[in-house]
Amino acid sequence: MKNVKKIKTTTPQALMLWGTVLALTLLRLSVATSGALTQNEALLAVCAAHPAGGYVEGPAGVPLLLYVKQLLFGQGTVALRCISPLALLVLSWSVWWIGRRIDPHRPAVALWSVLVLNLLPLTNLCSLVMDGAMVTASMIVLAVVAGCHAVSRKLGKGSNSLAPWVLFGMALGVGTLFCYPIGLLLPVVLAAHMKTQGVRSIPWRSVMSAAALLILGWVLPLSWNARYNWVEWSSIAPGFDSIRLGSISFSQGFILAISALLVPFLVRLAYEGIWRCRILITLALVMALGSFLILLSPSLIPEGLPSPIGIRGTTDLAKITMALRAERPDATGGKSFLIASTPGLAALLGEKIMIDYPERPGAPSVFVAESPCLSSSFALWPSYADAVAAGVKDPLYTEEKSVSPFLGRNALYITTESRPELPQIITGAFGAVGLLKEVPLSCDGREITIRIYQCEGYRTLSL
Repeated sequence: MKNVKKIKTTTPQALMLWGTVLALTLLRLSVATSGALTQNEALLAVCAAHPAGGYVEGPAGVPLLLYVKQLLFGQGTVALRCISPLALLVLSWSVWWIGRRIDPHRPAVALWSVLVLNLLPLTNLCSLVMDGAMVTASMIVLAVVAGCHAVSRKLGKGSNSLAPWVLFGMALGVGTLFCYPIGLLLPVVLAAHMKTQGVRSIPWRSVMSAAALLILGWVLPLSWNARYNWVEWSSIAPGFDSIRLGSISFSQGFILAISALLVPFLVRLAYEGIWRCRILITLALVMALGSFLILLSPSLIPEGLPSPIGIRGTTDLAKITMALRAERPDATGGKSFLIASTPGLAALLGEKIMIDYPERPGAPSVFVAESPCLSSSFALWPSYADAVAAGVKDPLYTEEKSVSPFLGRNALYITTESRPELPQIITGAFGAVGLLKEVPLSCDGREITIRIYQCEGYRTLSL
């Protein structure tokens, strides 16, 4: 009867908590779906249109998830922005599960853990955009929960240890598509099992099943990286969910996962003393203030952090670009090909513009300016600089067997750079470059100017 009474007294608290979480989810969905695409979201959408085992910017999990989304719901910002708030529900449940296990006699620890997680400013930042951070964090913590469940499963007469380990292996296999180091959880969980239940109690058949599922999850990313000379380990491209503080780049998904795992232990620690409790409550109130400012006034989000406002005006920019392309053909009557200064800008325009280049089948609608380094996944896709067409036969110069099929063609270069700031990869690769038009865009509530340059007579960049 005592246990029944405890359950009854905590049920209203649980209902209030999950009611609050659902209300916050609806608020997040409202704020997230009211904005426009960010550059990272557009880049992820372009990568999703090119399914692969990996990308220069990171693992294939999030682009493949968006590929499935596009098959089911098509293009659009609304369906894209719904993913992160829903993934936060999975993360909240995982934190609740951990809180119940670390202090089973005090259900309030789990409830407060979920509330504190939902009040973290980083949680709300990641839930308002779809750069993969929230999905990655959810997969990491979910794998931890599956591992803890496998360890806590006691062996006994008639018990089945295979199911929890298979679930753990599935979490690792799928999770490795989002975060490669997640496979390290397998030896950690195995060591925890040995410490708590002894070496003789290890269900080796179950452990090997989990290992097999993890290896199966590694097949796709390893084969892709081997094909491209392990580019993800040597590339200087920023990750899909990375943010930069000074000269250091951080993965938001990994930081959020670590924070979510620490929250239940900090809440439990607060129950050990009145001063710890007061400190935690004070921090929670400060975080709540920051989170509600983010949710109710996204324009206050500092520059450089993900904002749900996104970039507005790209539809008009795309229309102007296509009009200029039609109005200004080159000497042979061919239309200009399009080049953007950054992968994000190329992705944003490519999401609005559909162009098929017969010279380079499978090429994106908007190219990124040629570069000797692998700065984005655009470097792995067909480019205007690729020498794939037969070169002109010249008895005095026989080394050049192939050239770019865009040789001699005109291009439109879209950038934020002024005329003196244009890079040599543009000024040196074309015979003449001139400003055509300036178009204003709104980037996270701040106005920027996009400039469209006419670039005549592509001749490839001199060595």
